[in-house]
Amino acid sequence: MRLRKLSIPLALAATLALTLGGCASSSKTSSGAKPATVAKTRGEFCLVEKKKSQDIRAVALSKALGEVLAKPENKKTVKTETISVEKTSQIGGQLKKKKCKNVLSLEPGFAREMVRVAKSNSEINFAILGAIGQVKALPNASGIDFDLRKPAFLAGYAAAGVTKSGLVGAVSDLPPEDTDKNPGSALGKDPVSAWAGAFRLGVEYYNQFKGSGIRFSSWEQSAGGPLRVKSKELHQQLLKLADERVDVIFVVANPEETGVVAELAAKDAAAVWTGQDLAASTPDLKANMLTSVVIDASGCAKQLLKQLKTGSISGRDYRGTLKNSGVKLAGWGDYAPRFSDSLTAELAGIRSQIDSGKIDITKLETHRG
Repeated sequence: MRLRKLSIPLALAATLALTLGGCASSSKTSSGAKPATVAKTRGEFCLVEKKKSQDIRAVALSKALGEVLAKPENKKTVKTETISVEKTSQIGGQLKKKKCKNVLSLEPGFAREMVRVAKSNSEINFAILGAIGQVKALPNASGIDFDLRKPAFLAGYAAAGVTKSGLVGAVSDLPPEDTDKNPGSALGKDPVSAWAGAFRLGVEYYNQFKGSGIRFSSWEQSAGGPLRVKSKELHQQLLKLADERVDVIFVVANPEETGVVAELAAKDAAAVWTGQDLAASTPDLKANMLTSVVIDASGCAKQLLKQLKTGSISGRDYRGTLKNSGVKLAGWGDYAPRFSDSLTAELAGIRSQIDSGKIDITKLETHRG
């Protein structure tokens, strides 16, 4: 089966790298704020990206920045340098070669190395995707991430509420992230496992609230994460699960592989996609989708452009959340008729409690039986 390709112009994102630290969010406590002590530099900065990146967060942020840059009034804002590497060992030398003064790192897997480089180069400003919690003591660096656990939790509760078979699951074709080499980059654990774990937690929360017995399939107990398969096997694995009556499946896959959800509807199953709103971006796959857990980096990108005009980096972290619309849960599409008024009200109430902090995903994970 031919899989759909999603082309993302990563290089376009570089024009906004100067001010990524300016994408400030109230999600960081005031005690963690750092005054910017590095010199202001206008018009020239570097984008560090991984060649052929499969990271959902990198793709989403790149796309949002590229869309902002594409506006006629922004096209000639700054001079940029794109640094595409395969290994972190190549980064330091490239930054010196390009004489970078402001750097945006798009690859979460590079976060630890970028923090190390930032510590050794106080004259350079850094904004690092995946570095939240690692740059508190650095006045020349800020971290960024998107907390997909929260919409994934809601999606899990919704899946438990609409499944007909009583079986739901989670599958990914992305390799586990080595958190020993990159601690803190994904809420203390492999991001795919964190997102899928939150989806499962939502199912468990529904069971406790309703006294139900919705079962979770396709989970690797030893690894504490979703079933992992090779990319070439993902589509057939989804169809196999559907044949086994698993009728809602949380999918974390390469952003280019949207076609893997095709044919699920014919087997009375649906997917929850991760990253983009798949039903909206690819209407012919809509029937196969319950919903999507979405990264929406547009608000951050607009703030970046605003900060770009000042030429400064704020030194604050940005974490995309439901509350600041950095992450979202898409609509129900063709599955909307399955949502009763009571289920819709329950989801709205849970969303409100997540925003207020009354429901804390991290604490729920800690106390999971």
